[in-house]
Amino acid sequence: MDQKKKIIENSLEMFFQKGCKVVTMDDIAKENGVSKRTLYELFTDKSHLLEECLRHLYNRMTEHVSNYKGQYDNVIDAMFRMHNEHSDNLMDLNKKFFEELKRYYYVVYKKAIVYFLEFHRSMSHDFLVRGQNEGLIRDDINKELVTKVLIEISNVMENAEFFSLKEYSRKELFREVVLSYVRGLCTDKGIEMIDNNLAELNKQGK
Repeated sequence: MDQKKKIIENSLEMFFQKGCKVVTMDDIAKENGVSKRTLYELFTDKSHLLEECLRHLYNRMTEHVSNYKGQYDNVIDAMFRMHNEHSDNLMDLNKKFFEELKRYYYVVYKKAIVYFLEFHRSMSHDFLVRGQNEGLIRDDINKELVTKVLIEISNVMENAEFFSLKEYSRKELFREVVLSYVRGLCTDKGIEMIDNNLAELNKQGK
């Protein structure tokens, strides 16, 4: 791994753990064992570094979802497995990071929104197309409209003003918000698959 990528990955973890306000370029230089001069040769300022971190996060998320496409036989199973892999803790850290980003680095935040809107748009559209091909999603839906709704559901779930993890667990949000909507998009076969996955989660106490 080259030096710049290593710094980006380490910085992203620091920002997630401590927030983007309190972490300084001095902290990042010390954590990565480089001089401030070297750091500023790679990144003009903290805003530039944050942009690079967010671009890296977007690429990592895209790669992660792509890997899922080949691991599971259908989109319903993939959706449940992706949910199971993410903890409330991680979701809470991400929320805090983006709240601070919006407040203190708004220009960077606006650029990040473009990345992640495209990520959610692509993921939602692919979910619907594959689901239809597998006979799990109804053919009569308006994919463009439903894609927009799925994006908005994701945005609302990530908004602490609507859903705080102190009040609702990720499990509750997934079951009551995501599944309630997705269930309405499904064929009988898709609904049966959702019910089977839920039954399995209940057995496991998840």
